Amino acid sequence: MQGLGMLGGAAITKFSDRRLKTNIVRVGTTPGGAAIYEYDYVSGGPRQRGVMAQDIAFTQPWAVHSIDGYLAVNYAMVR
Repeated sequence: MQGLGMLGGAAITKFSDRRLKTNIVRVGTTPGGAAIYEYDYVSGGPRQRGVMAQDIAFTQPWAVHSIDGYLAVNYAMVR
């Protein structure tokens, strides 16, 4: 999961809701079998790499929570 939300060993929770993303392209798979994507946030900013919260919610629901109606993922918990 290197590069997917870990910074200096600290856990990072990121908005990972598919509804907030565009230009989504699958680029790999985590060791635990979750799809990894490159995407742009609808709100702008640099291209990102990560998972879709909707995917993770099915296989690793403990890593997903809701913030203001959107799903976020605790990347330290994703396998």
